[in-house]
Amino acid sequence: MAKTKTTTRSKPTTPKKTEAAGSAASAGAADIRMIPLDQLETSTLNVRKVAASASDDAELLASIRETGIKQNLVVHALSESRFAVDAGGRRLRALKRLAEEGVIPIDHPVPCLVEDERNAILTSVTENLQRAAMHPADQFEAFDKLISEGRSEDEIALKFGVSVDLVRRRLKLARVEPEIIEQFRAGDMTLECVMAFTLTDDHDRQLAVWNAVKGSYHIHPQSIKRQLTETAHSANSALGRFVGIEAYEAAGGVLLRDLFDDRASAHMENPDLLERLAIEKLQATAKPFEGIWKWVEVHLSVDYGAFRSFGRVYPQDIEPDPDLLTEEERLIAREEELAAQNDGENWSDAETEEYYAIEPRLREIEALQRERQPYANEDRAIAGVVLTIGHDGALRVEKGLVRPEDIPAAPEPEEITADADGVPSTARTQVTPPTSSTPVPSSDPGATLRKADGISASLADDLRATRQHILRAHLAADFEVAFDAMLYALCEQVLGRSYNNEALDISIRPFQAQNREGLHADTVAQKMLEALEQDLATDWMRLEKPEDFRAMSALPSADKQALFAWATGLAVKPQLSSDNRPSPIIEEIGARLDVDVAACWRPTAQNYWGRVNKGHAVATARKLIGDDYAEDRNRERKGDIAAAMERAFAETAGETEGFDAATVAKTTRWLPEGMVFAGATGADPNMGNDASDADEGDVPAADALAEAASDEPSSLPAFLSGDAA
Repeated sequence: MAKTKTTTRSKPTTPKKTEAAGSAASAGAADIRMIPLDQLETSTLNVRKVAASASDDAELLASIRETGIKQNLVVHALSESRFAVDAGGRRLRALKRLAEEGVIPIDHPVPCLVEDERNAILTSVTENLQRAAMHPADQFEAFDKLISEGRSEDEIALKFGVSVDLVRRRLKLARVEPEIIEQFRAGDMTLECVMAFTLTDDHDRQLAVWNAVKGSYHIHPQSIKRQLTETAHSANSALGRFVGIEAYEAAGGVLLRDLFDDRASAHMENPDLLERLAIEKLQATAKPFEGIWKWVEVHLSVDYGAFRSFGRVYPQDIEPDPDLLTEEERLIAREEELAAQNDGENWSDAETEEYYAIEPRLREIEALQRERQPYANEDRAIAGVVLTIGHDGALRVEKGLVRPEDIPAAPEPEEITADADGVPSTARTQVTPPTSSTPVPSSDPGATLRKADGISASLADDLRATRQHILRAHLAADFEVAFDAMLYALCEQVLGRSYNNEALDISIRPFQAQNREGLHADTVAQKMLEALEQDLATDWMRLEKPEDFRAMSALPSADKQALFAWATGLAVKPQLSSDNRPSPIIEEIGARLDVDVAACWRPTAQNYWGRVNKGHAVATARKLIGDDYAEDRNRERKGDIAAAMERAFAETAGETEGFDAATVAKTTRWLPEGMVFAGATGADPNMGNDASDADEGDVPAADALAEAASDEPSSLPAFLSGDAA
């Protein structure tokens, strides 16, 4: 305990100066006597009859233990060696407790102002009525100031005799936006409303919600909490339970917790991140099914009854696992035995626990037995699997689903045979037809993952259109690939394999991006297309029908091939390789054409960096350039970040930014996820969102495209020159 400061008595106490407790302030230190603790007792004249709370007494005890008495007691004499305490009874009890604990001696000197007994009641009333409690807002800031001075939460708790949890809660209140605290001081909201704002530490979010509710007739804490969590997912939601709080926080997710309600559910404030984690977990779980079934899809949720839109194939019957069967029979017998014991009234705690554990285990055994049943190869060839999240947050796997278009046609009469018992059978797979005409459920996990990275749907559309434009330019210059692609699409349709061509729209409806003027202007791909179009043989189109057809038919093979490739390029569909179920044919076309997207397109402030969120740009800079560069960007405004990133990822980054060769090799080749055509020369599988070191001697496509972008006719690559076949 800190030592109590003593003051030497300079003159005797006079009755005049002890008439009232209020005179203590003017009397000065000379009227204060140091009286031994064992000579003090509680006055019967003290007007406080209702005791303070235990927590308040604990705070006072801790304060005196730590810093000593800061305010004198007011007493009147009972005798020469006994004094009654009229003001300071709680301090007296705290001191006596410290003496009992051996912290201070029993005769510890206590500063006291001695007054006349007739003023005792007035003194007690004055002290208890005129004392103003400290405003909670001031208390918040006092705790925060102690923390800033280097004191720990444990020290503050010990000093004031409160729990560490209480200190943390008050510090949480101290981090509420200062403007809101001032509104609290002004009486414009209750303490409960201030407590509601602690769900988030984001001051901008707090102010936005305050501005939304402050005009209400009555501001209620629940309305504040509701608005703070309106875009968040409850940790108890199906999505929250499936991902789990630990995985969410490990990925950098912010968790909103109500520190003042232990029963309240936490909320996950980053819904995009939460959905991304759920999709990634579903996709990882789906891996073992890929290659075994015709298709595998993941969905965050599926509406009730949606699976009725599919046909069904079912697993083959096999003998159950004998061990599981034995366990199942034992559990059923035990369940019946326990149930017969007076309906559970005489169960012990152990028997109660055992009984209620039987049913969940029986369900597990049923699922394990069902999982062992195999599906026929011919069934898996037409059916698929959907993995989704159940209402309880558990993984739900639906196998044996057949899309309506994949259901085999009814067998012809000659295909029906009979088995040894005369039962009709066919060699075709038996599919239970759908029971609903509602379209089968669909989702786009790729869009969910892009959204978590800050890639908006409109930006993804533009990236998709840019990639299609580049692919079109290459396809328009290569007859063999274009012819094969068109032939493949034609065969898919005319031979009845599918009514939906994966790669090409064979009606040759040209794909036109909505903002193509700004998106494609002065690009490498556009210059390639303009050069190719100038060389097309189109004079026959000026003739009347059918002379135009006859003239076209008479064209040399090279002219026909050029027209065919040009028309095929118009039909190619846009996609990113990261799309949901991207066409592998388009990816193969791009690889066969050796399309170098990085040489044709670089991310600029206008077409990319100005349209993604700050976090994505900073994270990309940190990964490819370094922490120092990323931190510099993190302190800039979005427009400045976009301009800096455009320079850093341009072809001229080496000259303008002063990066070393390894960094330039990464930034000048980096592309957003889904833009790379895997398999093309120089296309690294990690190039999307993670550039790899480029081989300076292995980029012929980049050189050719750079030449194509030149304004000089002589710089055109061989396949665009007049000598090309």
